[in-house]
Amino acid sequence: MHSFEQGATTVSRQAQAHPDAVTFQQLLMLEGIARRLARKYPPDWLERQGRPLYLLTLALSFLSAALLGLAWGPWWGFLIPLFMPTLVLVALPRLLFGRVTGRPRWAHPLATLDRQDAELVRRMVASMRSCSSISGERFFEIWRRARQLAAYRHHG
Repeated sequence: MHSFEQGATTVSRQAQAHPDAVTFQQLLMLEGIARRLARKYPPDWLERQGRPLYLLTLALSFLSAALLGLAWGPWWGFLIPLFMPTLVLVALPRLLFGRVTGRPRWAHPLATLDRQDAELVRRMVASMRSCSSISGERFFEIWRRARQLAAYRHHG
């Protein structure tokens, strides 16, 4: 057995003893998988331009709300542009690309982990033993939860 596999087995035993515990070694392994996924699925335009796009959309929506309010009397005219950030930044990426805003490109149902990384995740997460493949979206949830637990343990 390779030392990498021995480490994963040890980590798996520790995780079974304390299901909510995340060891530093587990977190490092998950971070390594996340880096490999980020290389496999590099950031696209939407991910790289997220913050400027968000700010521009907010500015345009409030400007159009003000202009619409001045030109058109009814109060509900303000509501139309105020929904624009939600439509542009949340609904359109979800409908067009199947992505959740604010998540990396690899956190997608169609992104998959390679065989070795999937096996490593299965060893760490006992409930995933029967899964044939692990999507980037599912891994993102595991990775995010592990980071939250590690931050909680560090600060708590």
